[in-house]
Amino acid sequence: MVSSTSSSVYPSADFAWFPLRNPGIVSIPAGFLLGWLGTVMTHHQEASAYEEFEVRALVGIGSDAE
Repeated sequence: MVSSTSSSVYPSADFAWFPLRNPGIVSIPAGFLLGWLGTVMTHHQEASAYEEFEVRALVGIGSDAE
């Protein structure tokens, strides 16, 4: 832990946003929710743009390579 316990780096400071010993109980569901929200709110790309990116990623060259 970073703060507020006797074995932490700053034992006299307490700068936790919420008083939990395991913040994953809040941050993991929040991460999934925000990831889902970002997926829902983004625009879909055309299939051709994805296919071009996939080829460039697998081959390792750009489309304008000489």
